[in-house]
Amino acid sequence: MVRPCRASVYVFTLCSVIAVAAAQTNGTDVGVEGTTGVRACKCMEYWACVSSGGSPYAYCQYSTKVCCFVDPRARAVGILPRPPKVDNCGRKGVENRRDGVSQAGEWPWHVAVLEKTDDIYVCGAALVDEYWALTAAHCVDDYSDPRPLKLRLGEHDVKTLAEPYPYEELDVNHVVLHPAFDNTSLTHDIALVQVVTPAKRRPNINTVCMPERGITRLMLEDKAARCFITGWGKEREGGGHATVLKEIRVPLWSNNDCEEALRRHFGADFKLSGSSLCAGAAGRDACDGDGGGPLVCERNNIWYEVGVVSFGGGCGRPGMPGVYTRVEDYRDWIHEVILNS
Repeated sequence: MVRPCRASVYVFTLCSVIAVAAAQTNGTDVGVEGTTGVRACKCMEYWACVSSGGSPYAYCQYSTKVCCFVDPRARAVGILPRPPKVDNCGRKGVENRRDGVSQAGEWPWHVAVLEKTDDIYVCGAALVDEYWALTAAHCVDDYSDPRPLKLRLGEHDVKTLAEPYPYEELDVNHVVLHPAFDNTSLTHDIALVQVVTPAKRRPNINTVCMPERGITRLMLEDKAARCFITGWGKEREGGGHATVLKEIRVPLWSNNDCEEALRRHFGADFKLSGSSLCAGAAGRDACDGDGGGPLVCERNNIWYEVGVVSFGGGCGRPGMPGVYTRVEDYRDWIHEVILNS
Protein backbone atom coordinates (compact mmCIF):
# COMPACT_ATOMS: atom_id res chain seq x y z
CA MET A 1 0.00 0.00 0.00
CA VAL A 2 1.50 3.30 -1.01
CA ARG A 3 1.55 6.11 1.51
CA PRO A 4 0.07 9.39 0.30
CA CYS A 5 1.80 12.41 1.84
CA ARG A 6 -1.28 13.84 3.49
CA ALA A 7 -2.09 14.83 7.07
CA SER A 8 -5.80 14.54 7.79
CA VAL A 9 -5.83 15.64 11.42
CA TYR A 10 -3.13 18.28 11.69
CA VAL A 11 -4.78 21.53 12.70
CA PHE A 12 -3.45 24.94 11.68
CA THR A 13 -3.93 27.03 14.78
CA LEU A 14 -3.22 30.74 15.13
CA CYS A 15 -2.24 30.40 18.85
CA SER A 16 -12.24 29.43 -26.80
CA VAL A 17 -10.43 26.58 -28.50
CA ILE A 18 -7.30 25.17 -26.95
CA ALA A 19 -4.69 25.02 -29.70
CA VAL A 20 -1.05 25.78 -30.26
CA ALA A 21 -0.85 29.09 -32.04
CA ALA A 22 1.98 29.81 -34.42
CA ALA A 23 2.94 32.76 -32.26
CA GLN A 24 6.34 33.85 -31.07
CA THR A 25 7.12 34.24 -27.37
CA ASN A 26 9.07 37.47 -27.51
CA GLY A 27 6.11 39.60 -26.42
CA THR A 28 5.57 41.19 -29.84
CA ASP A 29 2.20 41.50 -31.51
CA VAL A 30 1.22 38.53 -33.63
CA GLY A 31 -1.17 38.44 -36.56
CA VAL A 32 -3.92 35.82 -36.27
CA GLU A 33 -6.33 35.34 -39.13
CA GLY A 34 -9.98 35.03 -38.14
CA THR A 35 -13.46 35.60 -39.52
CA THR A 36 -12.93 39.36 -39.40
CA GLY A 37 -9.55 39.32 -41.05
CA VAL A 38 -6.10 39.51 -39.53
CA ARG A 39 -6.12 40.69 -35.92
CA ALA A 40 -3.17 41.44 -33.67
CA CYS A 41 -2.75 39.57 -30.42
CA LYS A 42 -0.02 39.69 -27.83
CA CYS A 43 1.61 36.84 -25.93
CA MET A 44 1.12 37.30 -22.20
CA GLU A 45 0.22 35.41 -19.04
CA TYR A 46 -3.40 34.24 -18.88
CA TRP A 47 -4.28 36.29 -15.80
CA ALA A 48 -2.78 39.44 -17.33
CA CYS A 49 -4.90 38.95 -20.45
CA VAL A 50 -8.14 38.52 -18.52
CA SER A 51 -7.47 41.31 -16.02
CA SER A 52 -6.81 43.75 -18.86
CA GLY A 53 -10.15 42.98 -20.49
CA GLY A 54 -8.68 40.73 -23.16
CA SER A 55 -9.77 37.44 -24.69
CA PRO A 56 -7.32 34.51 -24.66
CA TYR A 57 -7.27 32.79 -28.05
CA ALA A 58 -4.67 30.01 -27.88
CA TYR A 59 -1.28 29.15 -26.44
CA CYS A 60 1.81 30.84 -27.76
CA GLN A 61 4.19 28.33 -29.27
CA TYR A 62 6.39 26.48 -26.72
CA SER A 63 5.18 28.80 -23.98
CA THR A 64 2.87 28.94 -20.98
CA LYS A 65 1.53 32.27 -22.27
CA VAL A 66 -1.65 32.83 -24.26
CA CYS A 67 -2.23 34.81 -27.41
CA CYS A 68 -4.45 37.63 -26.12
CA PHE A 69 -6.76 39.95 -28.06
CA VAL A 70 -7.13 43.18 -26.08
CA ASP A 71 -9.92 45.59 -26.93
CA PRO A 72 -8.29 49.04 -27.02
CA ARG A 73 -11.44 50.41 -25.36
CA ALA A 74 -11.19 47.97 -22.42
CA ARG A 75 -10.26 49.28 -19.00
CA ALA A 76 -8.02 47.12 -16.80
CA VAL A 77 -9.61 46.01 -13.53
CA GLY A 78 -6.29 46.30 -11.73
CA ILE A 79 -6.34 43.00 -9.85
CA LEU A 80 -2.65 42.27 -10.37
CA PRO A 81 0.23 44.18 -11.95
CA ARG A 82 0.07 44.41 -15.73
CA PRO A 83 2.90 44.26 -18.26
CA PRO A 84 5.83 44.78 -18.22
CA LYS A 85 5.58 42.76 -15.01
CA VAL A 86 3.65 39.86 -16.53
CA ASP A 87 6.73 37.64 -16.26
CA ASN A 88 6.74 37.93 -12.48
CA CYS A 89 6.09 34.27 -11.71
CA GLY A 90 8.74 32.21 -9.98
CA ARG A 91 10.38 35.12 -8.17
CA LYS A 92 11.74 33.81 -4.89
CA GLY A 93 12.06 35.92 -1.76
CA VAL A 94 15.16 36.50 0.36
CA GLU A 95 16.85 33.28 1.42
CA ASN A 96 17.22 32.16 5.01
CA ARG A 97 20.69 31.08 6.10
CA ARG A 98 19.26 28.42 8.43
CA ASP A 99 19.21 25.07 6.66
CA GLY A 100 15.72 23.62 6.47
CA VAL A 101 13.85 26.74 7.64
CA SER A 102 12.38 29.28 5.23
CA GLN A 103 12.27 33.04 5.54
CA ALA A 104 8.93 34.87 5.57
CA GLY A 105 7.93 35.44 1.95
CA GLU A 106 10.74 33.27 0.61
CA TRP A 107 8.40 30.82 -1.17
CA PRO A 108 5.45 33.11 -2.02
CA TRP A 109 3.54 30.54 -4.07
CA HIS A 110 3.21 27.97 -1.28
CA VAL A 111 -0.44 27.52 -0.29
CA ALA A 112 -2.15 25.71 2.58
CA VAL A 113 -5.40 23.91 1.75
CA LEU A 114 -7.57 24.04 4.88
CA GLU A 115 -11.03 23.06 6.02
CA LYS A 116 -12.87 26.16 7.14
CA THR A 117 -14.11 24.43 10.29
CA ASP A 118 -11.37 24.63 12.94
CA ASP A 119 -8.71 25.43 10.29
CA ILE A 120 -7.97 21.74 9.79
CA TYR A 121 -4.98 21.31 7.50
CA VAL A 122 -5.65 19.20 4.40
CA CYS A 123 -2.61 19.52 2.13
CA GLY A 124 -0.12 21.81 0.51
CA ALA A 125 -0.49 23.42 -2.92
CA ALA A 126 1.12 26.06 -5.13
CA LEU A 127 -0.40 29.20 -6.62
CA VAL A 128 -0.16 28.96 -10.42
CA ASP A 129 -2.71 31.62 -11.39
CA GLU A 130 -4.60 34.35 -9.56
CA TYR A 131 -7.62 32.00 -9.32
CA TRP A 132 -5.95 28.57 -9.26
CA ALA A 133 -3.69 26.45 -7.08
CA LEU A 134 -2.08 23.16 -8.11
CA THR A 135 -2.14 20.25 -5.67
CA ALA A 136 -2.33 16.44 -5.56
CA ALA A 137 -5.59 14.75 -6.46
CA HIS A 138 -5.40 12.43 -3.44
CA CYS A 139 -5.61 15.53 -1.24
CA VAL A 140 -8.97 16.74 -2.48
CA ASP A 141 -10.74 13.74 -4.01
CA ASP A 142 -13.00 13.51 -0.94
CA TYR A 143 -14.32 17.02 -1.52
CA SER A 144 -16.95 16.63 -4.22
CA ASP A 145 -18.47 19.67 -2.52
CA PRO A 146 -15.54 22.10 -2.29
CA ARG A 147 -17.35 24.67 -0.16
CA PRO A 148 -15.83 23.44 3.15
CA LEU A 149 -12.36 24.30 1.80
CA LYS A 150 -10.33 27.49 1.77
CA LEU A 151 -6.82 28.40 0.67
CA ARG A 152 -4.41 30.27 2.90
CA LEU A 153 -1.83 32.21 0.91
CA GLY A 154 1.31 33.82 2.26
CA GLU A 155 1.44 31.88 5.54
CA HIS A 156 4.82 31.26 7.15
CA ASP A 157 4.72 30.63 10.92
CA VAL A 158 1.38 29.07 11.88
CA LYS A 159 1.85 29.83 15.58
CA THR A 160 1.99 33.60 15.38
CA LEU A 161 0.28 36.57 13.77
CA ALA A 162 3.32 38.78 14.34
CA GLU A 163 4.81 38.30 10.88
CA PRO A 164 6.17 40.82 8.38
CA TYR A 165 3.32 40.17 5.93
CA PRO A 166 -0.25 39.03 6.65
CA TYR A 167 -1.63 35.93 5.01
CA GLU A 168 -4.77 35.92 2.86
CA GLU A 169 -7.60 33.37 2.95
CA LEU A 170 -9.78 32.65 -0.09
CA ASP A 171 -12.86 30.44 -0.33
CA VAL A 172 -12.79 27.52 -2.76
CA ASN A 173 -15.58 27.10 -5.29
CA HIS A 174 -14.26 24.42 -7.63
CA VAL A 175 -11.99 21.37 -7.50
CA VAL A 176 -10.85 19.69 -10.73
CA LEU A 177 -9.24 16.26 -10.46
CA HIS A 178 -7.28 14.91 -13.41
CA PRO A 179 -9.79 12.70 -15.27
CA ALA A 180 -7.41 9.71 -15.23
CA PHE A 181 -6.57 9.92 -11.50
CA ASP A 182 -6.45 6.50 -9.82
CA ASN A 183 -6.76 6.63 -6.03
CA THR A 184 -5.32 3.11 -5.68
CA SER A 185 -2.12 3.46 -7.70
CA LEU A 186 -1.95 7.26 -7.33
CA THR A 187 -1.25 7.66 -11.03
CA HIS A 188 -2.13 11.09 -12.46
CA ASP A 189 -2.14 12.42 -8.90
CA ILE A 190 -2.78 16.05 -9.76
CA ALA A 191 -5.65 18.49 -9.28
CA LEU A 192 -6.50 22.17 -9.59
CA VAL A 193 -8.34 24.17 -6.94
CA GLN A 194 -10.17 27.36 -7.90
CA VAL A 195 -10.98 30.21 -5.53
CA VAL A 196 -13.94 32.58 -5.61
CA THR A 197 -11.96 35.82 -5.55
CA PRO A 198 -8.56 36.42 -7.15
CA ALA A 199 -5.32 36.43 -5.21
CA LYS A 200 -3.61 39.78 -4.84
CA ARG A 201 0.11 39.88 -5.49
CA ARG A 202 2.11 40.84 -2.40
CA PRO A 203 5.68 40.33 -1.17
CA ASN A 204 4.57 37.01 0.33
CA ILE A 205 2.05 36.01 -2.37
CA ASN A 206 3.01 35.28 -5.96
CA THR A 207 2.69 32.58 -8.58
CA VAL A 208 5.20 29.87 -9.40
CA CYS A 209 6.07 29.34 -13.07
CA MET A 210 4.84 26.34 -15.00
CA PRO A 211 7.74 24.21 -16.29
CA GLU A 212 8.98 24.85 -19.78
CA ARG A 213 9.09 21.84 -22.07
CA GLY A 214 12.24 19.83 -21.47
CA ILE A 215 13.13 21.49 -18.17
CA THR A 216 12.71 18.29 -16.14
CA ARG A 217 15.26 16.50 -18.30
CA LEU A 218 17.65 19.42 -17.94
CA MET A 219 17.28 19.36 -14.16
CA LEU A 220 17.90 15.61 -14.08
CA GLU A 221 21.09 16.04 -16.10
CA ASP A 222 22.35 18.94 -13.99
CA LYS A 223 23.98 17.48 -10.87
CA ALA A 224 24.15 20.98 -9.36
CA ALA A 225 20.44 21.68 -9.92
CA ARG A 226 18.77 23.64 -7.12
CA CYS A 227 15.51 21.88 -6.34
CA PHE A 228 13.50 22.33 -3.14
CA ILE A 229 10.35 21.05 -1.50
CA THR A 230 8.42 23.16 1.00
CA GLY A 231 5.70 22.41 3.50
CA TRP A 232 4.48 22.11 7.08
CA GLY A 233 4.66 18.32 7.13
CA LYS A 234 6.43 16.24 9.73
CA GLU A 235 10.05 17.18 10.23
CA ARG A 236 11.05 13.53 10.45
CA GLU A 237 9.39 10.14 10.39
CA GLY A 238 7.42 9.75 13.61
CA GLY A 239 8.06 13.38 14.58
CA GLY A 240 5.84 16.41 14.85
CA HIS A 241 4.68 18.77 12.15
CA ALA A 242 6.64 21.90 11.35
CA THR A 243 5.14 25.18 12.50
CA VAL A 244 7.39 27.33 10.32
CA LEU A 245 7.36 26.58 6.59
CA LYS A 246 10.28 24.23 6.03
CA GLU A 247 12.43 24.04 2.92
CA ILE A 248 14.42 20.99 1.91
CA ARG A 249 16.88 20.80 -0.96
CA VAL A 250 16.51 17.46 -2.71
CA PRO A 251 18.36 15.68 -5.53
CA LEU A 252 16.35 14.32 -8.46
CA TRP A 253 16.40 10.63 -9.42
CA SER A 254 16.03 8.99 -12.80
CA ASN A 255 12.85 6.94 -13.07
CA ASN A 256 14.81 3.72 -13.58
CA ASP A 257 16.84 4.19 -10.40
CA CYS A 258 13.75 5.30 -8.52
CA GLU A 259 11.69 2.29 -9.58
CA GLU A 260 14.47 -0.08 -8.55
CA ALA A 261 14.77 1.59 -5.14
CA LEU A 262 11.03 1.61 -4.51
CA ARG A 263 10.68 -2.07 -5.39
CA ARG A 264 12.70 -2.82 -2.27
CA HIS A 265 9.89 -1.23 -0.30
CA PHE A 266 6.72 -1.90 -2.31
CA GLY A 267 7.68 -5.25 -3.85
CA ALA A 268 9.15 -6.57 -7.09
CA ASP A 269 5.96 -5.91 -9.05
CA PHE A 270 5.92 -2.18 -8.31
CA LYS A 271 5.78 -0.12 -11.50
CA LEU A 272 6.53 3.59 -11.46
CA SER A 273 4.33 5.71 -13.71
CA GLY A 274 6.10 7.43 -16.57
CA SER A 275 4.43 10.67 -15.44
CA SER A 276 6.13 10.50 -12.06
CA LEU A 277 9.31 12.17 -10.87
CA CYS A 278 11.44 11.09 -7.91
CA ALA A 279 13.55 13.13 -5.51
CA GLY A 280 15.11 12.90 -2.08
CA ALA A 281 18.02 11.61 -0.03
CA ALA A 282 18.68 10.36 3.47
CA GLY A 283 17.15 12.92 5.81
CA ARG A 284 15.94 15.04 2.88
CA ASP A 285 12.45 14.10 1.82
CA ALA A 286 8.80 15.08 1.93
CA CYS A 287 6.88 13.60 4.83
CA ASP A 288 3.32 13.22 6.12
CA GLY A 289 1.59 16.57 5.72
CA ASP A 290 3.66 17.70 2.73
CA GLY A 291 1.34 16.07 0.18
CA GLY A 292 0.19 18.32 -2.65
CA GLY A 293 3.02 20.75 -2.08
CA PRO A 294 5.41 21.88 -4.80
CA LEU A 295 8.79 20.56 -5.86
CA VAL A 296 10.45 23.55 -7.50
CA CYS A 297 13.71 23.93 -9.42
CA GLU A 298 15.61 27.07 -10.35
CA ARG A 299 16.76 27.96 -13.85
CA ASN A 300 18.22 31.39 -14.65
CA ASN A 301 16.93 32.76 -11.32
CA ILE A 302 13.36 31.72 -12.09
CA TRP A 303 11.63 28.95 -10.14
CA TYR A 304 9.47 26.35 -11.87
CA GLU A 305 7.16 23.78 -10.30
CA VAL A 306 8.42 20.48 -11.69
CA GLY A 307 6.64 18.16 -9.26
CA VAL A 308 3.71 17.77 -6.87
CA VAL A 309 4.30 15.75 -3.68
CA SER A 310 2.44 12.45 -4.12
CA PHE A 311 3.66 9.48 -2.05
CA GLY A 312 6.67 7.62 -0.69
CA GLY A 313 7.90 4.93 1.64
CA GLY A 314 8.65 6.54 4.97
CA CYS A 315 10.41 9.88 5.28
CA GLY A 316 14.03 10.48 4.39
CA ARG A 317 15.09 6.85 4.54
CA PRO A 318 18.46 6.08 2.93
CA GLY A 319 18.06 4.96 -0.68
CA MET A 320 14.31 5.67 -0.66
CA PRO A 321 13.21 8.67 -2.75
CA GLY A 322 9.81 10.30 -2.65
CA VAL A 323 7.47 10.23 -5.64
CA TYR A 324 6.08 13.36 -7.28
CA THR A 325 3.66 13.98 -10.12
CA ARG A 326 5.70 15.31 -13.05
CA VAL A 327 4.04 18.66 -13.77
CA GLU A 328 5.58 19.08 -17.22
CA ASP A 329 3.49 16.17 -18.50
CA TYR A 330 0.28 17.97 -17.48
CA ARG A 331 0.92 21.44 -18.88
CA ASP A 332 -1.72 21.17 -21.57
CA TRP A 333 -4.34 19.85 -19.14
CA ILE A 334 -3.59 22.64 -16.65
CA HIS A 335 -3.86 25.31 -19.32
CA GLU A 336 -7.07 23.83 -20.69
CA VAL A 337 -8.74 23.82 -17.28
CA ILE A 338 -7.71 27.40 -16.55
CA LEU A 339 -8.63 28.75 -19.98
CA ASN A 340 -12.03 27.05 -19.95
CA SER A 341 -12.98 28.17 -16.45
